[in-house]
Amino acid sequence: MESAVKAYVEAFSQKFDFLIEVCMSRDTYVSEKTCSSMRKIPAGLLPAAMSIELALYSAYAEPYDPLSLLIIAPVGSGKTELLKAYAVNRGVTLYNDFTSYGLTSLFSQIQAGLIRHIMVADLVRLTARGNPVWHQILLSLNALIEEGITHIDTFHIRFHSPTPVKAGVIAALTTDEWKARRKQWIRFGFLSRAVPISYHLAPEDISRGEEDIYKAEATFKPITLAFPEKPLAVKVPGKHKEALKRLGRIIAAVNSDETRFRSHRHVLAMAKASALREKRSEVNDEDVKLLKALSVLWLSPYSGDEPSFHIMLTLPATTSRIIDTLSPLYSPATVYRRLNYLEKLKAIRRLGEEWHPNL
Repeated sequence: MESAVKAYVEAFSQKFDFLIEVCMSRDTYVSEKTCSSMRKIPAGLLPAAMSIELALYSAYAEPYDPLSLLIIAPVGSGKTELLKAYAVNRGVTLYNDFTSYGLTSLFSQIQAGLIRHIMVADLVRLTARGNPVWHQILLSLNALIEEGITHIDTFHIRFHSPTPVKAGVIAALTTDEWKARRKQWIRFGFLSRAVPISYHLAPEDISRGEEDIYKAEATFKPITLAFPEKPLAVKVPGKHKEALKRLGRIIAAVNSDETRFRSHRHVLAMAKASALREKRSEVNDEDVKLLKALSVLWLSPYSGDEPSFHIMLTLPATTSRIIDTLSPLYSPATVYRRLNYLEKLKAIRRLGEEWHPNL
């Protein structure tokens, strides 16, 4: 195994060695192709980027509707730029601002299958319109995400469709605005429809981001995904269903999804999307492990970051092995702090000398 890792590392430039080392450690299931895509992502944004990719691929996983996300991070953390990087893909459209009336202009394109996801670069623009207008937009988004829109007949808007018109929504929001709006959105049912993922940048990722700014090339580049031509069926073997059920219950608890039905559908959609991303027709261990690693963005409204994501990918492992594996990226102090925090969140547990996922 060690010789295979060495050969793999030597095949890439020194610039990307730290990513390859993390991906190909003996305790991870992350594929070569996943490692390759990681090289396009700016420092600290990998788990958010992976979440966006799963949401976009979910539009092609039968029989589930496109997954919706609410991306929460502090001001200046790269949320908008990351959405722009993925907006170049087929079936994706990016908006900075719109009203309920403007949203209806997309219905015919959604109905024709030309649009599967709507990205909103800054949801604060919409919330700043005042409660009556924003509430109407929120209700329209709720319908578009879940039951679909078939009939609208108001003074300004008239739309009729024999089949429900549905699309996923991926919106970015600041942490402060999230804190101010969270309870209200739970009451409207928005958070059980759009999965909130939150992240912040570790000190090392901020330092790398500063270095990237002074390079001659652009920090954020377009990221093109290889979607299938049409939605495909993806199988979920019985041996993986219990692990996925546990993740569904976690999402439900965080987002006040009382019946948990929506949350379970979200987890299944993400698992199938992960398989599609790797051009597979069946969910495997790799997909489940990836979802467990991404769960650090769900466990607490403000807890997720890239070092925690990498730690989850290395498990099971001893503390020393985790430090060694992440040493090209993060200091031992950062790793120790994340291990302690993940243990407090009950995301991981210690069994003897090794840490294991607790999800």
